[in-house]
Amino acid sequence: MTRLTSQREFSSYSHKAFSPGSATLIFVPNEEQDILKKGSRGVGICIDTGITTKVERSESMDIRFNGIPIDNSIQEEVANLLKFTGRIFSYSELPPSSGFGLSAGAALTTAAAIMGNDAISGEVYEIAHKIELQRGTGLGDVQSQMTGGFHVRLKGGSFPYSITERILEGPTELIILPFKKKTPTGEVIKSPSSLEEIVRNGKKTFKAFMKKPTLKNAFILGRKFAFDSNLVSPKAEKILDDLSREFASVSLIGDSIIALFDQESLEVLRKYGDPIKTKISLNGLTLG
Repeated sequence: MTRLTSQREFSSYSHKAFSPGSATLIFVPNEEQDILKKGSRGVGICIDTGITTKVERSESMDIRFNGIPIDNSIQEEVANLLKFTGRIFSYSELPPSSGFGLSAGAALTTAAAIMGNDAISGEVYEIAHKIELQRGTGLGDVQSQMTGGFHVRLKGGSFPYSITERILEGPTELIILPFKKKTPTGEVIKSPSSLEEIVRNGKKTFKAFMKKPTLKNAFILGRKFAFDSNLVSPKAEKILDDLSREFASVSLIGDSIIALFDQESLEVLRKYGDPIKTKISLNGLTLG
């Protein structure tokens, strides 16, 4: 286990942590019962647009997202586990439940910020992974966000069982169009028939990607996997039809769109909302 990268020291107890957003393009859920081994193989992209959480000790609990008080939050669950009382303020350009790993990022950044300069990556990883799976908010976002960048999850789960490899990719601009998803990840894969179809298509697509592990191929295969597995809503299908000449797909599991940035993709996405220009992240979870 390693200590998290810290960008500064704080004289009083006030720490903050940042997690990149996470877009999964291909995934294969595993069948492990042990929660630390449970997760998914897959291909993902972490983006510079993510979530920052700052904590300060105080006598009462005050938890906010973008300045608005929130109840029954993943931040509160992490704080209770770590016996922390104080202010927990999280900020992000991304809307909650948009398929970019915001819940996983909130768990990671809250745990890292509470632990502060004593944070150990494996401990933070384990805490966030357990809570993410228990709440049904994802199957691999924590694993992705610990690593960052364009990456492949070769073995799903938490520390020390998971295996993730970064794929070398130069500075790359992306564009995303976030939408709040209607159904939690856990609900989507609850149906045995849906899960069977996702696993079957995922294994085939993952194998094809590993033969040609490039960013453009990840978009091509990711889009096919999403359609073959019935993971594309009518709204997302219409947008992707308009982006037929672009390298674009959905961020699984949800309706949000992610694409390589160019002027055409920007103009198309502007017809459907307010896209965010971003980049592939250089790092995963960081403290400070």
